[in-house]
Amino acid sequence: MFVEYLLSIGVVALCTAISIPLRTTLAPPTFAMVYLLGVIAVSIRCRRPAAILNAVLSVTAFDYFCVPFHDSIFLEDSNYIVTLVAMLVVALVISTLTFKIRMQNAAVMKAEIAIQSERTRNSFLSAVSHDIRTPLASIYGAATTLLEEKDRLADSASNDLIESIADEAARLNRLVGKLLDMTRLDSGAELNQDWHPLEEIIGAALTRLETTLRGRIVRTNLPTELPLVYVDEVLMEQVFVNLLENAASYTPSGTPIDVAAMTDGTRLIVFVRDEGPGIPAGDEDRVFEKFFRGKTNGVRGAGLGLAICKAIMHRHQGSISASNREGGGTTIAIELPLRGTPPTVSAMSESAGA
Repeated sequence: MFVEYLLSIGVVALCTAISIPLRTTLAPPTFAMVYLLGVIAVSIRCRRPAAILNAVLSVTAFDYFCVPFHDSIFLEDSNYIVTLVAMLVVALVISTLTFKIRMQNAAVMKAEIAIQSERTRNSFLSAVSHDIRTPLASIYGAATTLLEEKDRLADSASNDLIESIADEAARLNRLVGKLLDMTRLDSGAELNQDWHPLEEIIGAALTRLETTLRGRIVRTNLPTELPLVYVDEVLMEQVFVNLLENAASYTPSGTPIDVAAMTDGTRLIVFVRDEGPGIPAGDEDRVFEKFFRGKTNGVRGAGLGLAICKAIMHRHQGSISASNREGGGTTIAIELPLRGTPPTVSAMSESAGA
Protein backbone atom coordinates (compact mmCIF):
# COMPACT_ATOMS: atom_id res chain seq x y z
CA MET A 1 0.00 0.00 0.00
CA PHE A 2 2.87 2.39 0.83
CA VAL A 3 4.32 1.81 -2.64
CA GLU A 4 0.99 2.75 -4.20
CA TYR A 5 0.96 6.05 -2.30
CA LEU A 6 4.48 6.78 -3.54
CA LEU A 7 3.39 5.97 -7.08
CA SER A 8 0.38 8.26 -6.70
CA ILE A 9 2.57 11.16 -5.57
CA GLY A 10 5.14 10.37 -8.24
CA VAL A 11 2.57 10.58 -11.05
CA VAL A 12 1.45 14.03 -9.80
CA ALA A 13 5.09 15.13 -9.74
CA LEU A 14 5.58 13.86 -13.30
CA CYS A 15 2.49 15.68 -14.58
CA THR A 16 3.72 18.85 -12.88
CA ALA A 17 7.19 18.51 -14.40
CA ILE A 18 5.58 18.24 -17.84
CA SER A 19 3.27 21.21 -17.27
CA ILE A 20 5.57 23.84 -15.73
CA PRO A 21 7.80 24.43 -18.81
CA LEU A 22 4.72 24.87 -21.02
CA ARG A 23 2.41 26.87 -18.76
CA THR A 24 3.24 30.20 -20.42
CA THR A 25 2.42 28.91 -23.89
CA LEU A 26 -0.58 26.60 -23.37
CA ALA A 27 -3.98 27.23 -21.86
CA PRO A 28 -4.70 25.84 -18.35
CA PRO A 29 -7.40 23.38 -19.55
CA THR A 30 -4.67 21.57 -21.49
CA PHE A 31 -2.83 20.81 -18.25
CA ALA A 32 -6.06 19.70 -16.63
CA MET A 33 -6.16 16.93 -19.22
CA VAL A 34 -2.56 15.98 -18.37
CA TYR A 35 -3.43 15.59 -14.69
CA LEU A 36 -6.60 13.66 -15.51
CA LEU A 37 -4.54 11.22 -17.55
CA GLY A 38 -2.42 10.73 -14.46
CA VAL A 39 -5.57 10.10 -12.42
CA ILE A 40 -6.66 7.43 -14.90
CA ALA A 41 -3.23 5.75 -14.84
CA VAL A 42 -3.12 5.62 -11.03
CA SER A 43 -6.73 4.45 -10.80
CA ILE A 44 -5.96 1.52 -13.11
CA ARG A 45 -2.77 0.56 -11.29
CA CYS A 46 -3.54 1.30 -7.63
CA ARG A 47 -6.26 0.75 -5.09
CA ARG A 48 -8.93 3.32 -4.28
CA PRO A 49 -7.22 5.27 -1.43
CA ALA A 50 -4.11 5.91 -3.53
CA ALA A 51 -6.28 6.92 -6.51
CA ILE A 52 -8.26 9.41 -4.38
CA LEU A 53 -5.02 10.86 -3.02
CA ASN A 54 -3.81 11.30 -6.60
CA ALA A 55 -7.04 13.04 -7.58
CA VAL A 56 -6.81 15.55 -4.69
CA LEU A 57 -3.10 16.21 -5.24
CA SER A 58 -3.65 16.63 -8.99
CA VAL A 59 -6.27 19.34 -8.46
CA THR A 60 -4.05 21.04 -5.87
CA ALA A 61 -0.99 20.94 -8.14
CA PHE A 62 -3.04 22.16 -11.12
CA ASP A 63 -4.29 25.12 -9.05
CA TYR A 64 -0.85 25.99 -7.66
CA PHE A 65 1.33 25.57 -10.74
CA CYS A 66 -0.90 25.97 -13.80
CA VAL A 67 -3.70 28.41 -12.97
CA PRO A 68 -2.74 32.13 -12.89
CA PHE A 69 -1.29 33.43 -10.63
CA HIS A 70 1.40 30.77 -11.11
CA ASP A 71 3.07 29.25 -8.06
CA SER A 72 0.31 30.56 -5.86
CA ILE A 73 -3.00 29.33 -4.48
CA PHE A 74 -4.62 32.69 -5.29
CA LEU A 75 -6.71 32.77 -8.46
CA GLU A 76 -6.43 35.53 -11.03
CA ASP A 77 -9.94 34.74 -12.27
CA SER A 78 -12.61 33.47 -9.88
CA ASN A 79 -14.12 31.47 -12.75
CA TYR A 80 -11.28 28.99 -12.29
CA ILE A 81 -13.00 27.91 -9.07
CA VAL A 82 -15.62 26.17 -11.21
CA THR A 83 -12.83 24.56 -13.25
CA LEU A 84 -11.10 23.27 -10.12
CA VAL A 85 -14.32 21.90 -8.61
CA ALA A 86 -15.27 20.25 -11.90
CA MET A 87 -11.79 18.80 -12.24
CA LEU A 88 -11.94 17.40 -8.69
CA VAL A 89 -15.36 15.87 -9.30
CA VAL A 90 -14.25 14.33 -12.61
CA ALA A 91 -11.07 12.98 -11.02
CA LEU A 92 -12.99 11.39 -8.15
CA VAL A 93 -15.59 9.95 -10.52
CA ILE A 94 -12.84 8.48 -12.71
CA SER A 95 -11.12 6.86 -9.73
CA THR A 96 -14.44 5.52 -8.39
CA LEU A 97 -15.57 4.09 -11.73
CA THR A 98 -12.16 2.56 -12.39
CA PHE A 99 -12.25 0.95 -8.95
CA LYS A 100 -15.70 -0.50 -9.66
CA ILE A 101 -14.53 -1.84 -13.03
CA ARG A 102 -11.55 -3.50 -11.39
CA MET A 103 -13.80 -5.07 -8.77
CA GLN A 104 -16.17 -6.31 -11.47
CA ASN A 105 -13.28 -7.76 -13.45
CA ALA A 106 -12.02 -9.50 -10.32
CA ALA A 107 -15.49 -10.94 -9.73
CA VAL A 108 -15.67 -12.14 -13.34
CA MET A 109 -12.26 -13.76 -13.09
CA LYS A 110 -13.24 -15.42 -9.83
CA ALA A 111 -16.41 -16.75 -11.45
CA GLU A 112 -14.43 -18.04 -14.44
CA ILE A 113 -11.99 -19.80 -12.11
CA ALA A 114 -14.91 -21.36 -10.25
CA ILE A 115 -16.44 -22.53 -13.53
CA GLN A 116 -13.12 -23.96 -14.70
CA SER A 117 -12.64 -25.70 -11.37
CA GLU A 118 -16.11 -27.20 -11.68
CA ARG A 119 -15.34 -28.40 -15.20
CA THR A 120 -12.06 -29.91 -14.03
CA ARG A 121 -13.83 -31.60 -11.13
CA ASN A 122 -16.48 -33.02 -13.46
CA SER A 123 -13.81 -34.22 -15.89
CA PHE A 124 -11.93 -35.77 -13.00
CA LEU A 125 -15.00 -37.56 -11.67
CA SER A 126 -16.00 -38.74 -15.13
CA ALA A 127 -12.57 -40.09 -16.01
CA VAL A 128 -11.75 -41.57 -12.63
CA SER A 129 -15.16 -43.11 -11.97
CA HIS A 130 -15.06 -45.00 -15.26
CA ASP A 131 -11.47 -46.15 -14.88
CA ILE A 132 -11.98 -47.25 -11.30
CA ARG A 133 -15.32 -48.94 -11.81
CA THR A 134 -14.12 -50.97 -14.80
CA PRO A 135 -11.30 -52.86 -13.01
CA LEU A 136 -13.43 -53.15 -9.87
CA ALA A 137 -16.22 -54.73 -11.90
CA SER A 138 -13.75 -57.17 -13.47
CA ILE A 139 -12.25 -58.05 -10.09
CA TYR A 140 -15.69 -58.51 -8.55
CA GLY A 141 -16.91 -60.66 -11.45
CA ALA A 142 -13.82 -62.90 -11.46
CA ALA A 143 -13.82 -63.27 -7.66
CA THR A 144 -17.54 -64.07 -7.60
CA THR A 145 -17.09 -66.71 -10.28
CA LEU A 146 -14.24 -68.30 -8.35
CA LEU A 147 -16.33 -68.42 -5.19
CA GLU A 148 -19.50 -69.75 -6.78
CA GLU A 149 -18.08 -72.05 -9.46
CA LYS A 150 -14.74 -73.15 -8.02
CA ASP A 151 -15.77 -76.82 -7.85
CA ARG A 152 -16.82 -76.86 -11.50
CA LEU A 153 -14.01 -74.78 -12.99
CA ALA A 154 -11.04 -76.36 -14.66
CA ASP A 155 -7.64 -75.43 -13.30
CA SER A 156 -6.85 -73.44 -16.44
CA ALA A 157 -10.07 -71.43 -16.10
CA SER A 158 -9.38 -70.75 -12.44
CA ASN A 159 -5.87 -69.57 -13.28
CA ASP A 160 -7.25 -67.27 -15.98
CA LEU A 161 -9.63 -65.70 -13.47
CA ILE A 162 -6.85 -65.28 -10.91
CA GLU A 163 -4.63 -63.65 -13.54
CA SER A 164 -7.51 -61.35 -14.47
CA ILE A 165 -7.90 -60.30 -10.83
CA ALA A 166 -4.16 -59.66 -10.55
CA ASP A 167 -4.05 -57.65 -13.80
CA GLU A 168 -7.05 -55.50 -12.91
CA ALA A 169 -5.74 -54.93 -9.37
CA ALA A 170 -2.39 -53.82 -10.84
CA ARG A 171 -4.22 -51.50 -13.25
CA LEU A 172 -6.21 -50.03 -10.36
CA ASN A 173 -3.03 -49.61 -8.32
CA ARG A 174 -1.36 -47.72 -11.19
CA LEU A 175 -4.36 -45.42 -11.53
CA VAL A 176 -4.42 -44.61 -7.82
CA GLY A 177 -0.66 -44.06 -7.94
CA LYS A 178 -1.03 -41.55 -10.78
CA LEU A 179 -3.77 -39.71 -8.92
CA LEU A 180 -1.55 -39.48 -5.84
CA ASP A 181 1.40 -38.32 -7.98
CA MET A 182 -0.71 -35.59 -9.58
CA THR A 183 -1.98 -34.45 -6.18
CA ARG A 184 1.53 -34.33 -4.74
CA LEU A 185 2.87 -32.35 -7.68
CA ASP A 186 -0.04 -29.89 -7.62
CA SER A 187 0.49 -29.33 -3.89
CA GLY A 188 4.09 -28.23 -4.54
CA ALA A 189 5.85 -30.96 -2.56
CA GLU A 190 9.59 -30.48 -2.24
CA LEU A 191 11.87 -32.32 -4.68
CA ASN A 192 14.48 -34.72 -3.34
CA GLN A 193 17.17 -33.84 -5.89
CA ASP A 194 20.63 -35.32 -6.19
CA TRP A 195 23.13 -36.28 -8.90
CA HIS A 196 22.20 -39.44 -10.80
CA PRO A 197 23.30 -41.22 -14.01
CA LEU A 198 20.58 -41.07 -16.64
CA GLU A 199 21.15 -44.68 -17.70
CA GLU A 200 20.36 -45.93 -14.18
CA ILE A 201 17.08 -44.02 -14.08
CA ILE A 202 16.02 -45.37 -17.47
CA GLY A 203 17.18 -48.85 -16.50
CA ALA A 204 15.02 -48.77 -13.37
CA ALA A 205 12.01 -47.70 -15.45
CA LEU A 206 12.58 -50.57 -17.90
CA THR A 207 12.80 -53.02 -15.02
CA ARG A 208 9.48 -51.83 -13.59
CA LEU A 209 7.84 -52.29 -16.99
CA GLU A 210 9.32 -55.70 -17.75
CA THR A 211 5.88 -57.32 -17.97
CA THR A 212 4.31 -54.45 -19.92
CA LEU A 213 7.14 -54.39 -22.49
CA ARG A 214 7.36 -58.16 -22.90
CA GLY A 215 7.57 -59.07 -26.58
CA ARG A 216 8.92 -55.65 -27.59
CA ILE A 217 12.39 -54.50 -28.49
CA VAL A 218 13.45 -51.39 -26.58
CA ARG A 219 16.51 -49.88 -28.26
CA THR A 220 18.57 -47.49 -26.15
CA ASN A 221 21.22 -45.10 -27.42
CA LEU A 222 22.79 -43.44 -24.38
CA PRO A 223 26.31 -42.11 -24.98
CA THR A 224 28.80 -43.00 -22.25
CA GLU A 225 29.88 -39.37 -21.92
CA LEU A 226 26.48 -38.16 -20.76
CA PRO A 227 26.79 -36.01 -17.64
CA LEU A 228 25.07 -36.76 -14.35
CA VAL A 229 21.69 -35.09 -13.94
CA TYR A 230 20.52 -33.25 -10.82
CA VAL A 231 17.00 -34.58 -10.41
CA ASP A 232 14.53 -36.23 -8.09
CA GLU A 233 15.33 -39.82 -9.02
CA VAL A 234 11.92 -41.23 -8.10
CA LEU A 235 9.98 -38.61 -10.06
CA MET A 236 12.27 -38.76 -13.09
CA GLU A 237 11.98 -42.54 -13.13
CA GLN A 238 8.20 -42.06 -13.16
CA VAL A 239 8.54 -39.85 -16.23
CA PHE A 240 10.18 -42.66 -18.18
CA VAL A 241 7.75 -45.24 -16.81
CA ASN A 242 4.83 -43.13 -18.03
CA LEU A 243 6.41 -42.45 -21.43
CA LEU A 244 7.32 -46.09 -22.07
CA GLU A 245 3.97 -47.34 -20.81
CA ASN A 246 2.21 -44.80 -23.02
CA ALA A 247 4.25 -45.90 -26.05
CA ALA A 248 3.43 -49.55 -25.36
CA SER A 249 -0.28 -48.82 -24.93
CA TYR A 250 -0.79 -46.82 -28.11
CA THR A 251 1.33 -48.84 -30.57
CA PRO A 252 0.82 -52.25 -32.17
CA SER A 253 2.10 -55.21 -30.17
CA GLY A 254 5.66 -56.14 -31.01
CA THR A 255 6.70 -52.80 -32.50
CA PRO A 256 9.98 -51.39 -31.16
CA ILE A 257 10.49 -48.39 -28.88
CA ASP A 258 13.62 -46.23 -29.12
CA VAL A 259 15.17 -44.25 -26.27
CA ALA A 260 18.03 -41.91 -27.18
CA ALA A 261 19.81 -39.05 -25.42
CA MET A 262 22.16 -36.23 -26.34
CA THR A 263 23.52 -33.03 -24.85
CA ASP A 264 24.38 -29.66 -26.33
CA GLY A 265 26.39 -28.50 -23.34
CA THR A 266 23.55 -26.62 -21.66
CA ARG A 267 20.72 -29.15 -21.93
CA LEU A 268 20.24 -32.88 -21.73
CA ILE A 269 17.70 -34.00 -24.33
CA VAL A 270 16.07 -37.43 -24.26
CA PHE A 271 13.85 -38.82 -27.02
CA VAL A 272 11.33 -41.63 -26.66
CA ARG A 273 10.14 -42.75 -30.10
CA ASP A 274 7.58 -45.33 -31.16
CA GLU A 275 6.20 -46.66 -34.44
CA GLY A 276 2.52 -46.21 -33.72
CA PRO A 277 -0.19 -44.18 -35.47
CA GLY A 278 1.17 -40.84 -34.24
CA ILE A 279 -0.72 -37.87 -32.80
CA PRO A 280 -3.62 -36.21 -34.65
CA ALA A 281 -2.68 -32.79 -36.00
CA GLY A 282 -3.41 -30.09 -33.46
CA ASP A 283 -3.24 -32.38 -30.43
CA GLU A 284 0.54 -32.18 -29.92
CA ASP A 285 0.15 -29.86 -26.92
CA ARG A 286 -3.22 -31.13 -25.70
CA VAL A 287 -1.87 -34.62 -25.00
CA PHE A 288 -0.18 -33.14 -21.92
CA GLU A 289 -3.46 -31.81 -20.47
CA LYS A 290 -5.09 -33.61 -17.56
CA PHE A 291 -7.68 -36.19 -18.63
CA PHE A 292 -7.15 -35.58 -22.35
CA ARG A 293 -6.98 -38.86 -24.20
CA GLY A 294 -7.80 -38.10 -27.86
CA LYS A 295 -8.41 -41.17 -30.01
CA THR A 296 -7.93 -44.03 -27.56
CA ASN A 297 -8.81 -46.94 -29.86
CA GLY A 298 -9.97 -48.89 -26.83
CA VAL A 299 -6.94 -48.06 -24.67
CA ARG A 300 -7.95 -47.68 -21.04
CA GLY A 301 -6.63 -44.93 -18.81
CA ALA A 302 -7.49 -41.66 -17.10
CA GLY A 303 -5.35 -39.45 -19.33
CA LEU A 304 -2.95 -38.50 -16.54
CA GLY A 305 0.34 -40.11 -17.59
CA LEU A 306 1.65 -37.35 -19.86
CA ALA A 307 0.16 -34.64 -17.63
CA ILE A 308 2.24 -36.04 -14.75
CA CYS A 309 5.33 -36.03 -16.98
CA LYS A 310 4.75 -32.35 -17.82
CA ALA A 311 4.27 -31.44 -14.16
CA ILE A 312 7.48 -33.26 -13.17
CA MET A 313 9.49 -31.63 -15.94
CA HIS A 314 8.11 -28.22 -14.96
CA ARG A 315 9.23 -28.79 -11.36
CA HIS A 316 12.73 -29.54 -12.69
CA GLN A 317 12.72 -26.34 -14.83
CA GLY A 318 12.69 -28.58 -17.89
CA SER A 319 10.26 -29.09 -20.75
CA ILE A 320 8.48 -31.84 -22.64
CA SER A 321 7.03 -31.86 -26.15
CA ALA A 322 5.41 -34.26 -28.58
CA SER A 323 5.65 -34.51 -32.36
CA ASN A 324 5.05 -36.97 -35.17
CA ARG A 325 8.13 -38.67 -36.56
CA GLU A 326 8.79 -39.19 -40.24
CA GLY A 327 7.60 -42.55 -41.44
CA GLY A 328 4.97 -42.83 -38.71
CA GLY A 329 5.01 -42.84 -34.94
CA THR A 330 5.44 -40.38 -32.14
CA THR A 331 8.47 -38.68 -30.63
CA ILE A 332 8.36 -37.38 -27.08
CA ALA A 333 11.29 -35.11 -26.24
CA ILE A 334 12.22 -34.04 -22.73
CA GLU A 335 14.82 -31.40 -21.97
CA LEU A 336 16.64 -30.92 -18.68
CA PRO A 337 18.89 -27.91 -18.02
CA LEU A 338 22.43 -28.82 -17.02
CA ARG A 339 23.19 -26.78 -13.91
CA GLY A 340 25.91 -26.91 -11.31
CA THR A 341 28.99 -29.09 -11.17
CA PRO A 342 28.50 -32.85 -10.78
CA PRO A 343 30.57 -34.51 -8.03
CA THR A 344 33.76 -36.25 -9.02
CA VAL A 345 33.49 -40.01 -8.59
CA SER A 346 36.89 -41.46 -7.79
CA ALA A 347 37.57 -45.11 -8.57
CA MET A 348 38.07 -47.30 -5.52
CA SER A 349 41.38 -49.02 -5.18
CA GLU A 350 41.26 -52.79 -5.62
CA SER A 351 43.14 -53.13 -2.39
CA ALA A 352 40.64 -51.01 -0.50
CA GLY A 353 39.38 -52.78 2.53
CA ALA A 354 42.05 -55.52 2.23
